[in-house]
Amino acid sequence: MHQSTEQKLSAEEVYLGRLQPVIEWVHSNPSSPLSLQQAASLSHFSKFHFQRIFAAVIGESLSQYTNRVRLERAANMLLLAEEYSVTDIALQFGFSGSANFSRAFKEHFGVTPSSVRKTEQLRKLVANNNFEPALNTTQLTRIHALRAERHSVIQPVKLHSISQLSLCTLRASQGYQLQGISACWQQLAAWASAHGLDYSQVQKFGFGHDNPVFTPLDKARYDGAIVINDELKSAVTRPYQLNVLSAGIYAIFDYRGAIKDLLSFQLDIFAKWLPQSGYEPEDAPLIEHYPEVISQENGGSPSEKVIALEIWLKVKPLKFK
Repeated sequence: MHQSTEQKLSAEEVYLGRLQPVIEWVHSNPSSPLSLQQAASLSHFSKFHFQRIFAAVIGESLSQYTNRVRLERAANMLLLAEEYSVTDIALQFGFSGSANFSRAFKEHFGVTPSSVRKTEQLRKLVANNNFEPALNTTQLTRIHALRAERHSVIQPVKLHSISQLSLCTLRASQGYQLQGISACWQQLAAWASAHGLDYSQVQKFGFGHDNPVFTPLDKARYDGAIVINDELKSAVTRPYQLNVLSAGIYAIFDYRGAIKDLLSFQLDIFAKWLPQSGYEPEDAPLIEHYPEVISQENGGSPSEKVIALEIWLKVKPLKFK
């Protein structure tokens, strides 16, 4: 019965599906170079044509994509792990030293690694009208300001131990852009209905894999996900993927407000709650749990619409060195 309801894949979706293992490998191994032979093998494409295929489908060459990912990961570590030096971070992400790292970082972001950490340097750069960095300076400046206001600490609603959940997931086609996310959820709703699930009752999660302070919205990775039972696992076929919400301790925060303010709320968690919580984040994406559909309380643009959701952050007790 399920077979007749499956969506027929377009050629583009087939190509993207075969490139997905390459993309996941790059994100899982940001400090290790991936050879052309390895990439072609992971995707089952000819090594003679892989580079052209990857660039045409993804919009960047493999080397550009790999370099961007490791620089974005390094930028996040600069911002959130102040106990590590610039040299430590450079070596961790496969650079030969801090000089090479700083040069590549400035070429990509338009700022030096040290300016990401220092409020005054960042403020001077932002004040320069000719300065056009490849990062979200508004949110980065906000993080520095929040660090000075830690007395008003945001608190999670609860810390919960969550059991593993099986998920049917779908990657949004336009990163964190609302149009692509909306289309992603329309497809998940259709899949749920075709497989006998009550979409209004099924648990829904969104996985944001990248930090939009450093990653352009259209290049960030967003997965919509619905919880499924074991009987439906075999029905999950491309472009959908079978995944899990991993078991562990989650700090859960309530959010109600405009979509456009959601990123600022998420940054509050990292800048104000996490440093004083006694916890550190696990190596897992930030998760949005949607107990309600998007409200129509506000007219105007989609970004002004009011949403009610929970932010789930997987954490573990902080290790003191």
